Amino acid sequence: MTDFWVSAAVLIVLGVVAVLWPVWRHRRGERVDRTALNVALYEERLAELDAQREAGVLTAQQHELAREEASRLLLEDTARADSRQQVVRRGNPIWLIVSAGLLPVVVLGLYLAWGNFAGMTLHRELKDSPAPESVEALIDRMKRVTSVQPESGEAWFMLGRAYMAAQEPAAAARAFGNSLERLGERPEVLAQLAQARFFAAGNRLDSEAVAALDKALELDPGEPTALGLLGIAAFEAGDYSGAIGYWQKLLSGMQPGSPGAAAIEGGIARARERMGAGDGEAGQAAVAQPGIAVRVELSAQIAETLNEQAVVFVFARDPEGPPMPLVARRFTLDQLPAEVTLTARDAMLPDVELSAGQQVQLIARVSPNGDPMQGSHQGQMNAEVGASERVTVVIDQPVR
Repeated sequence: MTDFWVSAAVLIVLGVVAVLWPVWRHRRGERVDRTALNVALYEERLAELDAQREAGVLTAQQHELAREEASRLLLEDTARADSRQQVVRRGNPIWLIVSAGLLPVVVLGLYLAWGNFAGMTLHRELKDSPAPESVEALIDRMKRVTSVQPESGEAWFMLGRAYMAAQEPAAAARAFGNSLERLGERPEVLAQLAQARFFAAGNRLDSEAVAALDKALELDPGEPTALGLLGIAAFEAGDYSGAIGYWQKLLSGMQPGSPGAAAIEGGIARARERMGAGDGEAGQAAVAQPGIAVRVELSAQIAETLNEQAVVFVFARDPEGPPMPLVARRFTLDQLPAEVTLTARDAMLPDVELSAGQQVQLIARVSPNGDPMQGSHQGQMNAEVGASERVTVVIDQPVR
């Protein structure tokens, strides 16, 4: 920022010079004493007249008359110079000097009030620094951008995407909400907001998420995130026909043979299998599937602070994978302590499969009002799919 301050200083100096220039010119003019100049001319004239008289050019009478005329002209010139100087000096130059002194203060104050020094500093830093190498660094950068430019909807949207990559859907939902307020009802922002709320709520759609998805599809019937999310929600609710409908519409806009298209095709196939399978067959399949045996407990100190509306969400996720949970369950307080075996039937995505020996991260989170976005405490443990021993997760730590 050295060049900025140097340029600003140069401009301020030029402004001060422009203000003081008339004063300097005026003072310079005052240095010439008109009276002394007229006296010097008068003396030269007298010397010239004396020389002419000695040379016989002028008679004594003419010499005397010429001296009187020179004296009269001296008096008139001196009086005229004095009157002219009084007319010119109408104002006191002290005000110009004071103005020049206040100019740098006023300019600096106006810049601090209306300028954006922090924004300029951040802009240069982003321009000169390399791209963030980690999700945490990206979040830190985008948080600084939103603090400097809080009205930038695009910055809030990018911050939300960074939070999603960091597996922080609750924070992502808040960022997407800020983006929506500034950018207006854009389909991609609405869909991302609904997705963040879905994952933050333990893979369940609340009323705000549903409204956001409906509006996104109203604006763009082919919005991929909205179609995929509605398909997942329908699948989890047992509406396999509805899930197939959403995913088929999503598949029609995807490139055939791409990894994404293959995943959607797998989800459609799985939904069709569920539609054709009876409850008994599904139960037998669940028994045969590898799972994660979990016992969920709630700390007594925390339980005393909760009301009847509190809900506990238990989910497992891939520590090295995306933020979306692989499998999840929901419990009320009167169901705790609870013992459950999470299997692929509890999957949040249709193409999720659990394999024996797979390492997962178990998280049990309590929400005082039933909304995981407002989660207060949680417990966390690492587990292995198919392990014979049951893993106990105790909710006793505040959510950070």
